[in-house]
Amino acid sequence: MVPPDYSVYFMTMAPVGATLFGLIFVVISIAPASIATASAPRERQVKALTAYSALLNPVIISLFALVPHQQIGIVVIVLSLSGLLNTLTMVPALVQHAVQWRARFRNSPFILAGFLLYGYETYSAIRLLQSPTDSSALTALTDVLIIIAVYGVARAWELVGIRQFQVQDWLASFGTTKKQENASNTNAANAGTDLKKEGS
Repeated sequence: MVPPDYSVYFMTMAPVGATLFGLIFVVISIAPASIATASAPRERQVKALTAYSALLNPVIISLFALVPHQQIGIVVIVLSLSGLLNTLTMVPALVQHAVQWRARFRNSPFILAGFLLYGYETYSAIRLLQSPTDSSALTALTDVLIIIAVYGVARAWELVGIRQFQVQDWLASFGTTKKQENASNTNAANAGTDLKKEGS
């Protein structure tokens, strides 16, 4: 079992992770034909698989961490390598099938993030195998589990089809607002000038 200092974290992560894991089934139930069937777009199937893997990862690790005298390093390395393999399969799945280049470009950051997250998780697992009570390795693991959960939520969020907020959209709307304000100020100034001319 993990040191007592981390028990509260894993006792919290287990139910929270399970709740988030249920999100993927809610998403699939919204439009099962577009995700779970053989004719579903390949890109959506990949998103569902990566979301499923990412959301399940913290749940299983947290549950095993609460088992007395359990060596969680073995569980962590199995799940992290599974995540790396899953991320690796995303590349040929998107390249070999008729997926538009925009979809490939859109999924590239998630592929890179998957390699980084699961790679770091694997590194933490190796350290835990060498020293199960290594506090720095456990701290690193707890941090990466939170990020992996957020990563899974982001993939599930994409499956719903909700348009993501982008910085360039905010900047564009901000620029439009400033232009409208400048135009209003200019019109007000011109109106004031015209009134002065009429008064003179």
